[in-house]
Amino acid sequence: MNLIALAIAPSIAICLFIFHRDAFNKEPKLTLLVSFIFGALSIVPAYFIETGFMANFDNSILGVTLSSFFLVALAEEMCKFAGLRLYAYPRKSFDEPLDGIVHGVMVSMGFATVENIAYVMNYGLPTGILRMFLSVPAHATFGVLMGYHVGRAKFNKPKAVWLMAIGIFWAVFFHGTFDTLLFLRQSYEIDHQTSDVLLFFGAAASFIVALVLSLRLIKKNQRLSQQTYAPLLTMGLRSASQKDIPLIRDLTYKVWPQTYATILSKDQIEYMLHKMYSEASLMEQMGKEKHEFVIVSDNKTPVGFASFSETEPGIFKLHKIYILPEQQSKGVGRFVINQVIAAIKRKGGKALQLNVNRNNKAKVFYEKLGFVVIKEEDIDIGSGYFMNDYVMEKRLTADL
Repeated sequence: MNLIALAIAPSIAICLFIFHRDAFNKEPKLTLLVSFIFGALSIVPAYFIETGFMANFDNSILGVTLSSFFLVALAEEMCKFAGLRLYAYPRKSFDEPLDGIVHGVMVSMGFATVENIAYVMNYGLPTGILRMFLSVPAHATFGVLMGYHVGRAKFNKPKAVWLMAIGIFWAVFFHGTFDTLLFLRQSYEIDHQTSDVLLFFGAAASFIVALVLSLRLIKKNQRLSQQTYAPLLTMGLRSASQKDIPLIRDLTYKVWPQTYATILSKDQIEYMLHKMYSEASLMEQMGKEKHEFVIVSDNKTPVGFASFSETEPGIFKLHKIYILPEQQSKGVGRFVINQVIAAIKRKGGKALQLNVNRNNKAKVFYEKLGFVVIKEEDIDIGSGYFMNDYVMEKRLTADL
């Protein structure tokens, strides 16, 4: 019974680890369990393929290498791929690239659990301990490498077959390399006095490379999942200074042309950019005009900025709020405005005002946040250009 527990424990631990990495849009537990079961069942065809063709390979270095890559690794990874592709891949809950990794690991752990039980029951405690730290985690890394590409394939139909083939290739490559370095010690062409340690550390090195690569792929897809399902989790604001003027200008030139392309003429956009976002103008806003600028960051990567100031006692104005196009429609604008409101309330603010172009669809967004139009303004900004705006206001309550 203790040996069975030892054989099962590593796979369960890895399944729990990968389940908690899927933090933002978790797969149904039943679906994950079925993937695990498919992985366990996939050992049956793999076993018959391996036992049926193993006699075709001898114990020479070449024979061991060929059997490790083109029999063991290929047969096992293709059988695991079948479970992943036929069951998990078509499901509606498979709705983000990270799900490929999650199900890839579940299938691999199902396979590894049955295989591990067989090894531990036949070879005992030392084998169980060794496989706990090498073979079972290695299967997990193969599942990550395959699942990462299968996850990408689900959302890139034109390249789906190619991406799946790449996933199988990398899983087979690392699996075959790992097995070759372990099984070569059985070859009559290897000096056993020196081979055991060298080959063991070679297999360990292969596993470590696959592990590092797998963790990077998990982190990459987890980041994508967070951006999709919990985009505000890593958002933050910090105060800006004159040192940030180049950054503010860079963000402006990425946002403005797209924001105002259908509202203002190209000439007016260029005129306003020069007038309001030159280095000298921004320095004056930060200094003489006492505008407070904040930089909006997503996991320390700048994605926008805002500025505000007190225009009369208790009345503050939001002069600017611009977010990169790829970050819009994720709740970032609402997050920034709520943070600004919290800041001005600490300063005794009773209301927040802003100007929005009368043709700008952002008016609807501000209305949803509780702003109301209090008047219209036509502001002469020179050279025959005007800003035709609504002035909107949100009254601040004590419990906001």
